[in-house]
Amino acid sequence: MFLTDPALRRIAAWTGDVWPEHPWRHDTATPGPSGILAQLLHTITVRFNDNAELLDRLLGALGQQASTVREATARHTAVPPSALDRSATDVLDQIGRRVLLEQLLLDAYEAWRAHRQPDRGTDELHLLLRPGDTTFGVATLRRLDDGVWLVSPDAEAAAAFGIPYAATIIGQVAEHDTGWQPTAYRDPEHRHHGGGLSYTLPPQDELGTACRTLMRWWALRHSANWRSRRPEQLTEAELAALTE
Repeated sequence: MFLTDPALRRIAAWTGDVWPEHPWRHDTATPGPSGILAQLLHTITVRFNDNAELLDRLLGALGQQASTVREATARHTAVPPSALDRSATDVLDQIGRRVLLEQLLLDAYEAWRAHRQPDRGTDELHLLLRPGDTTFGVATLRRLDDGVWLVSPDAEAAAAFGIPYAATIIGQVAEHDTGWQPTAYRDPEHRHHGGGLSYTLPPQDELGTACRTLMRWWALRHSANWRSRRPEQLTEAELAALTE
């Protein structure tokens, strides 16, 4: 599953860039601005992640303390001694620190990205399935042919869309006029077969929408509402729902 690292998750939500690891660590020994920015970004990333871990622990402790007091007041018993005031202060301090580190992280990342050498063509891409919202997970796109990409959701994406296909192929997206043509299948060998082996879905203007269409098709395909229908047999409302 992608984006388990707090810094990478925040960067993805802000910029749409999805990384499986910290790519700037490879630039820390590079001379010039790229190396300096990579070192700065690395330092900020460590501090941001440390803060995220500490804040999570503090919030957990504060929640437990608040629950204990809440249970005592609900039973109308004596309220036990509590460190709520101190815990709340610690949480507020770390939230303030997070706000500062978050801005430093994003500024440093954008500066490093601007000075980094342009990425060469790649045969694998990682796409945030819902721009600005990391809770919908990530799709991995692997080049199949020129302009054609195989699509696989990570575990978070599969759970978010309710499909049993984490880290496995769910179809392809192909360049189509000014947009993308999604075709759902489980095996690339079946992509031209049709029948019950592949399903051509409505073309979409954006790559992310095309990938979400694949996800929502399989969610429908595994629901009681499917009723063995093909995409062309769906209602207009059902077709529209595929692009949500």
